[in-house]
Parts: sequence; structure tokens; C-alpha cells
Amino acid sequence: MRGVFDLPTLLWIVSWALQTIAASVDCSVTPLSLSWSNITVSANGVAVTRGIELGIGTPNQIFSLRPSTTLNNTRIANVLDCVSAANTSCVGGKGGVFDSSKSSTFVVSLKNRWNGSAADTEAATGAYVYFNDIIDFQANGTVLGYPLVENSDLISGPEAGLPLGQNSSFLAAVTQAKVAPSTVWGLDAGDRSLSPRDGKLVVGGYDASRIATNLTTFPLGTWTNQQPCPLQVKVAEIIYSSPNFQTFLLSRSAGSVTACIEPQQQRFTFLPSMAQKFANFTGYNDSYPGLTFPTDTRPDGALQITLDNGYTTNITNDHLFNPQRGSDKNGQYVVTNSSVLETGIAYNVDDADADVQLILGGLFLTYNHIVVDYDNNQFQMAPIVQGAQSSSANITKICTPVPTAEDSEAGQTHTPSGDGSSRAAAIGGGTAGGVAGVAALAGLCYFLLRKRRRDRQRQHQEPAEQPFSPKSMASELHSDERKPSELALVRRSLYSTTDNIH
Repeated sequence: MRGVFDLPTLLWIVSWALQTIAASVDCSVTPLSLSWSNITVSANGVAVTRGIELGIGTPNQIFSLRPSTTLNNTRIANVLDCVSAANTSCVGGKGGVFDSSKSSTFVVSLKNRWNGSAADTEAATGAYVYFNDIIDFQANGTVLGYPLVENSDLISGPEAGLPLGQNSSFLAAVTQAKVAPSTVWGLDAGDRSLSPRDGKLVVGGYDASRIATNLTTFPLGTWTNQQPCPLQVKVAEIIYSSPNFQTFLLSRSAGSVTACIEPQQQRFTFLPSMAQKFANFTGYNDSYPGLTFPTDTRPDGALQITLDNGYTTNITNDHLFNPQRGSDKNGQYVVTNSSVLETGIAYNVDDADADVQLILGGLFLTYNHIVVDYDNNQFQMAPIVQGAQSSSANITKICTPVPTAEDSEAGQTHTPSGDGSSRAAAIGGGTAGGVAGVAALAGLCYFLLRKRRRDRQRQHQEPAEQPFSPKSMASELHSDERKPSELALVRRSLYSTTDNIH
């Protein structure tokens, strides 16, 4: 590709034409359904990471990323952070690493010309490369010109994740490319206990088969430096109960505390005073690191969390305490010490309450399904169906059709084709017309660009065009500090779609 035509120009022309032809919301598209499961992320088939599988570049480099509501751009680790892709322990721990030299469709970008979100904060110790490439979403579609950030930070570690924030370039890309019908998303985080269960992310709806009761609606929170997240709830009460005793980690009389619901983090983060009460009640011996216990002194209690509207979640003992686990030398998440139990609560007693944000992480979402609708400034939550997952999903589509000019003249609203609760399927069928259009546009651009180059060669006897090779960005690249923003997403449009690019 690189040796034949100018790939960035082609992508811009194709995306401009697509944006001119169609609106970003197409309610006839099937929701995008992505499994949250164990994914092999190393070329030798050894390193395994639990997350949502993405294929990036040509040929695909495989990633397994946790969803994050605090990110608005897809961040991935640089292969140099692990020295080489052969370091499977490191590769597995990062959910995959990217080697730009091995992707023929990699296109680096200046930050202020890049088409991603401008809302993410950058660490002072981090180095960031902004680029575009092809991305494959499991079996459900492909997007060209997808915005990505290669994040390197040898001090605090790179922050990798699939962005589900309010200004998410991922949500914008899949709707504009007609891989998903809307930016509404539903999340089942699955289960990481010793009885694991795969989860699922649905963009454009949610899986109703995983919801045990009616959904409860919550308003979106206001993003501030103190609460840097969109999914905020008021926690009224937290009780740790053993068979004979109980203690209030947070009592109603103390007043409610704002908490962030964040899937990228697995454990709970309580205020330090709450963590200290928990440690005291369970008889924690601080000679063991980080709220861990010998298996023969296993605490026998469970956790109950109640929100200010009465919504209650009970975390059972077998989820709250588990054998110590981590990444082994092969990058696989395994039990690393069976004689020690770790707690699903971060140990932060040396911090001040005023400096800590209460976070309800993946362990909380093991018990709760969430459906997020940024356009309507709300999210919903319901207890999740526990136990084995049903073999048949019930994908419920959520999409508000956009009235067209023809509809307005006729005094009617456009109605999308298909059933609003249609089940998930491969994206190819729903976007066949768009794929054909992309192919035709790409072919036309290819022909015109090649003809133009040949004309220049004949007229000016120019030497043959050299293969396209984007310049590497300096590792010192830093941007102006960007605070999490409540402003509208600043992005440029570069999205298109195809069902078979390889």
C-alpha cells in the first residue's frame, strides 16, 4: 500500500465522502457485541490477558483491554516498554504491545491534527504518540483511520484501556463507521473469582438476558478533579458482616459519600478511614502486605453496599477473598500464592480521606449490569443474573433515529428497519451498502492518485515515488496539560468501514 499511493490522503477522501453521504446514527445497524474474556496477546500463544479483544494494524497485533470510563481515547503500550515482544510476562501484563514498524497501515499524526478526543489528561512522565490505523472488533467489523495513542511511561507504567468516557473517540468511531447504531453502551463485567464467567460489552444497546430485575436510573455525575468519572453514585452505607457481628464502614449518620463506578479497576477503593475499620474488624496483621491474610485465618464476613436511593449490593465472601493471583512468567493470570488470601479492597490507610476517591470497581460490577446513555445524561443499573451464562443472548437495541430532510418535509420521523430488540450478529450484513461504498470510493481514489502521479512523472520526469514511511515522533513529545473536560469532544472525522481489509 505504502509504495503505491498516499494512504493518509486516501483515508481522508474516503472518510469525507462517507460523512457527506450518511449521518453518524443509523438505527438499522446491529449493536456491536464484544466479549470480555481471556485473550492470547503474544505471538507465541503464551501470554493471556482478560479483556476485550481488538486487532490493531495490518497484519493484526492482538490486544486485550479493560474498559475505562476515565479514558476518551484508546491507549496501548509500546513494544519497547517490554524491550521486545518476546517478553511474554510483560506483554501479558500490559494486555498486548504495539510495534508500529510491523503495521503497513500505521499513520502517525501531529497531535493538533489528530482525529481523536482532546479530553484525556497526560502524565508528566509519559510519552505519547498519536496515530491512526485499522482496527478489527472481533468478528463484528473493521474501522479504517481509527485514532489510537501509543503510551509509554517507564516510571508509573502506561495507562492502557478501551475508552468509554463521555468524549470517547471509540464510541464516535464505531457509530460514524456504522459498526454500531448508537453510542449507548451496556456492560456485563463478568466474574474474576475462582468460578470465572466471561463478560460482554454491547455498543448500541445491552444484553437483557443478563439483567435480573428492572433497571434503576441515575443521573450522570459532573466530572471534576475530585470526582474524575461520569458514573457517580451516592453511597449511604457500607456494612461488613460476619455470622455473629457487623461493623459500619460507612454509616448513614455520617452522610453519603460520592463514589465512581469504574470498570478499569477491579478492587474497591474505600476512604482510608473505612479501610482501617475493615482491617481492625477482620484482625488484619500488617506484617502481611496490602490487606492479605493467611488462608488458615480467612475472615468469614461479607460486604453490603447501599446507595442513597436504597439500591443495595451484597458482595459474598467467596468474591471478597481469593487466593493471591497475578501474572506469572508467561504473562498468564494465575494463583501465585495459594497460602495467602487477598482482599478485594485496596489498602490505603496511610492516605488522607480528603485525598482519596471512593471507587466501586469491577468487583462491584460482577453483581451489577450498567447501561450508559451519555446523550440523555443518564445511566441505568440492575442486579446481574448470577451463575452460568445463558447460551442465547438477548441484545436489546437502543437508538434514537435522526429525522431526515425528507421526513421533515413529509411531516414524519424516520423509522429504522428491523426489530428494536434484535439479537447480536456479525456486522457485515448490516453494513453491506457502506462496505460497497467504501470499496468504490477507495478504488476511485486509488485510480485518481495513481493517474496524477504518472502524469507528473511524464511531464516533469520525476523519480518514482518512494515507499511511504511516517516519521517517528520524538520520545520527549509532551503536550500542554489537559484536564478532564466537560466540553464537547474536539475531533476531526476520519472514520470509514470495511468488512475485509486484509
